[in-house]
Amino acid sequence: MIRFALTALLVLGIGFTAFAAETADAPKVERLTADKWCATHDLPKDKCVECNKKLIPQLKKDKDWCPEHACAESTCVKCNPKDAKALLDAQRPAATAK
Repeated sequence: MIRFALTALLVLGIGFTAFAAETADAPKVERLTADKWCATHDLPKDKCVECNKKLIPQLKKDKDWCPEHACAESTCVKCNPKDAKALLDAQRPAATAK
């Protein structure tokens, strides 16, 4: 009986640790509203340099600029495919979620 209880606790502990690690990787951001989302380029409007070139100096100042791909580093799916996609998926308005 004690062996069963210890095994159960071990399995629960490992499961909880895996769950905690998985949720720790998820971006801590809120979904944007449609008025803050560029539907044309599938980006937050405050990161869409295709629509607003005036954003570039601020992105560079914030060290959020990918010079290789001329976009915000935080949303550069070529340099950071997993993290950028997770961030964009978390921010994308629910009505346009993919």
